[in-house]
Formats: sequence, C-alpha cells, structure tokens
Amino acid sequence: MSLFKKVFIIKDYLYLTFVKNRGAAFGILSGQRSFFILVTILFLIFIVYLYRKELSDTLSARIALIFLLGGSTANLIDRIMLHYVTDFIAFDLFDFYQLPVINIADIFIFFGVLILIYQLIFSADRGV
Repeated sequence: MSLFKKVFIIKDYLYLTFVKNRGAAFGILSGQRSFFILVTILFLIFIVYLYRKELSDTLSARIALIFLLGGSTANLIDRIMLHYVTDFIAFDLFDFYQLPVINIADIFIFFGVLILIYQLIFSADRGV
C-alpha cells in the first residue's frame, strides 16, 4: 500500500492507510527516536514491576498490564527496526475532524490504560 492511500472499510468513516509515525501520538516530538526508545524501555520495566509486585492480584489488572506490555513492546520493535511506528487504521468521524491514524498496538495500549484506570477507581479492596 502506498503512503497516504486510503482503502475504505466503511465508506467515509473507517479506512486503512499507511503512515510512518516518527513521533508520539498525533506525531508530536517527531524525530526523537532515541528518547522514545528510552522512555518505552523504562515504561516496560515499570509495567513488569507492577505486574510482579503491585497489581497482579486481580484478573482485570493483569489483563491491563499485559495489554500495556504487548502494545508498548510492539511499538518499540517498530521504532528500533524501522525507525518509525507503522500506523494504518484511520477514522473520520465528522466532516471537520479526522482522528489520528493508529495501529493495533495503540489500541492495546488504550484499552490497557482504560482497564487500569477502571481497576484503580472502582476496586473495592483498595480502600480508595
């Protein structure tokens, strides 16, 4: 697939495209590859620590941490091997607003964070 070509899955709303993302979300800090690699490695160490010591007591927390670990590792591999993250899923929800192009790893990270937030807020045994 060529760069920026759109292959529609749901006409006008969901399509596949090919974007080389050299930054973070929305392409911010583009070209800071070494910084992102370092931050991701530190994040992965933190996630492994949380999994082994702090948040492995419930299934939902374990799932959230596994999602974060998997998604972050996938994006890290792209950054190391390709020097960019391959994004390819795009949504156009409104005529005036286009969401950023994402990939499967980003979806895993999003849902990992969402599940973890839910777990931390609504966990009865945490004494919040």
